[in-house]
Amino acid sequence: MQFTGRLILLIIMLLSTASYQAIAIEPGKVTGGVDFETPDWFKDSFFEIASDVKEADEAGKHVLLFFHLNACPYCSITVNQQFQKEPLKSFMQEHFDSIEINIKGDREIALSAEVSLTERALADYLKIHGTPTILLLNSDNKVVLRLSGYRSVEALQQAFNLVQQKAYMKTTFSEYKRQNMKYGLYRFIDDPLIETVVDFSAIRQPVALLIEDDDCNECATFHNKLINRPQIREQLEHYRFIRIDAKSETSIIDFNGRKISPRDWVTELNLVYRPGILLFDEGREIVRVESMLFPFHFEHFLRYGLNKNYLVYSRYGELMRARQEILFAQGIDTNVGKPDDW
Repeated sequence: MQFTGRLILLIIMLLSTASYQAIAIEPGKVTGGVDFETPDWFKDSFFEIASDVKEADEAGKHVLLFFHLNACPYCSITVNQQFQKEPLKSFMQEHFDSIEINIKGDREIALSAEVSLTERALADYLKIHGTPTILLLNSDNKVVLRLSGYRSVEALQQAFNLVQQKAYMKTTFSEYKRQNMKYGLYRFIDDPLIETVVDFSAIRQPVALLIEDDDCNECATFHNKLINRPQIREQLEHYRFIRIDAKSETSIIDFNGRKISPRDWVTELNLVYRPGILLFDEGREIVRVESMLFPFHFEHFLRYGLNKNYLVYSRYGELMRARQEILFAQGIDTNVGKPDDW
């Protein structure tokens, strides 16, 4: 009887395990990805970029390389919304020959006489780590401006103005933005997590440095739609979350003990997007983001700066994908797109 009882118990355990596995093996999936097609007014290029640059220059234009990824939600918004709004749409058509490149594609791209690579190899060569990324080329086939990630229409217009006017020949984008700011449109939003610090030199723990100014047209969205989410605040609580005003002339002490104004520090950091977020650990910059991210990506951006994850993964996207696989194995979907309440 004792043996029979143990056998019955073993059978029950095996059946229970099998039932659990049957439920648990339903993998999670990615949601929020959006299919899109690049505009029909993009150039039908033979992907000989040097020739494209020459043709554009003869027409008084610049070449715009648009690096994208299938189902990328940020690419979809950029293409289906930003590129379709006037006057930006007409401005792009008039002043740029736009060429699309898929960072996972296999088409051959001749960047120059010396460099000919597949789309995915070219993306690696040019260090394209996220999508969309826009590279703007001058008449010498050199990159004069790189825009990584999602940008508002206003931010895109300002960047394209710089290139169309060839202002890059005599100034930096940072200085150009400063000369063309519309002061006073944004007022800083208070948050109990955000600190004001005047001396960074003794801070060794992780820091999330928020850079804003009163010319920021995405900062309100950042506060009201992104960092008020529980999963984001959970990560931010592990940081010293510090804000500096990119226009301030009041001296502070940076991580290296230098006396410097936030304005000059931001210029040195070459951070032109607002709001900008830089992660530091032990006084060293780990990673930055210069575009608006949706919650899933921003959460993993923050995770990257904690627990020395940056020593394990070469960039935060690798950490995101590794954790995504864990969530999938648990049957949990991951929404990489724009939330319904955004």
